Amino acid sequence: MIVYSNAKDIIEESIRQLKWENQSAMLETRDEALDYYTYNNTAKYIDQYFSGTLQQEIPIYCVNLTKKLINRISLVYKDRPIRDVENDKYYEFTEDKDYKMKSFERVHNLLGTVAVHVGWEDGKFKYNPIMNFVPVIDPYDPLKPIGITYPLNKATGDWRNTDEDMYVYWSAEQHYMFDSTGKIIKVNEDNVNPYGVLPFAFIQPTHMVDEFFNEGAMDIALGNKQIDIAMTMLQHHIRTAGGQFVIEGRVDANNIQLGLNKVVVVDEGSMSNISSNTDITSIKEGIEFQLKTIAFNNNLNFDFGLSGSKSGVALKIENLELLEAREDEVEKWRRAEKHIYEIERQIVQVETGLQLPESIALDYAEVKFPDFDAERDEWDWKFKHGIADRFDYLMAQDPDKFPDRQAAMDFLDEKKQETDTTDNIFKLNRANGEGT
Repeated sequence: MIVYSNAKDIIEESIRQLKWENQSAMLETRDEALDYYTYNNTAKYIDQYFSGTLQQEIPIYCVNLTKKLINRISLVYKDRPIRDVENDKYYEFTEDKDYKMKSFERVHNLLGTVAVHVGWEDGKFKYNPIMNFVPVIDPYDPLKPIGITYPLNKATGDWRNTDEDMYVYWSAEQHYMFDSTGKIIKVNEDNVNPYGVLPFAFIQPTHMVDEFFNEGAMDIALGNKQIDIAMTMLQHHIRTAGGQFVIEGRVDANNIQLGLNKVVVVDEGSMSNISSNTDITSIKEGIEFQLKTIAFNNNLNFDFGLSGSKSGVALKIENLELLEAREDEVEKWRRAEKHIYEIERQIVQVETGLQLPESIALDYAEVKFPDFDAERDEWDWKFKHGIADRFDYLMAQDPDKFPDRQAAMDFLDEKKQETDTTDNIFKLNRANGEGT
């Protein structure tokens, strides 16, 4: 991070730090974690441990554990929240926001500190995560960024791309790009930020204390790497469970072929088999222990499905720590969304002249565990006391298919026309349930 002084100092310091950070352990670890989350050729991180001829006998064994665990601990945007803004145009501007925010939560939980860029494109908001960046820090507040510099993505894998590395700078007052030599590339006439606010929200883990950059659940990606190594070794031991054949005496090696459907003939020697006596069960238990440790560190609880089906109450008790951690996460994201909304208001005013309301109300959905008996009893009670009817039930069970009451009514009317015929013994009884 750098302290704001002037444009020349910012550019020089940003280039120095960005070039250093691209080689630093922090960014290498973050890039590796992203590869594990996206399951992007993760074999490259462990193939160095299996050199020689081992890979000719067995392939590297990789599992997509990181994505599964990260998605499981990301509960704030599991169901989309209700955003209440007293202007219908806002919902037209933010049609991709729910999808993007769910993605941001997962990336943030994996990496830790990330920046969310709020932009404007084709009459709508555009949200982008910025993982690798240098914050420009307020000299009077070491945790408050007043600017940001980050590299512009390019096709680095294309050998034909010989352009200079490009960087972007934003503050509340300025916006421009520059290359690795420090040459400024204008984005408008005076390199001015037209919005008057820094269009970035910085998402920090709840455990942030006195450092700007903080890690997320990086132990999940590291554990994924260790388990890949262990699983590859397990496959090796399974492969060698038949033991090692040894021939004593003179023999022409080219004539020896081993296999389950082959017979070995040795003219001038004797052949024996040495068993490795590998305890595969202990290896499997070790892998399970690693999985449980990773889960415990991230407030997760699982038993590999050995306990069978459980009620919703039992599942809630088992995941109590995860639900408690979610409460802190909800408050964090509520504040982040309000900050994002402030940025959105400013952008909309500049781009369209529309003045959005000053505040936004957010209602995050509670996490519900499946409990079919309790759910049935709840709906029976609502039906009995006239609190809900079958249309409400359809809307609750499938809100995408039945976004409103009219859609549910039309669906049931159509079903009646299909089934309520004189020759259908299963026809619906019009006399019952019309008002239920």
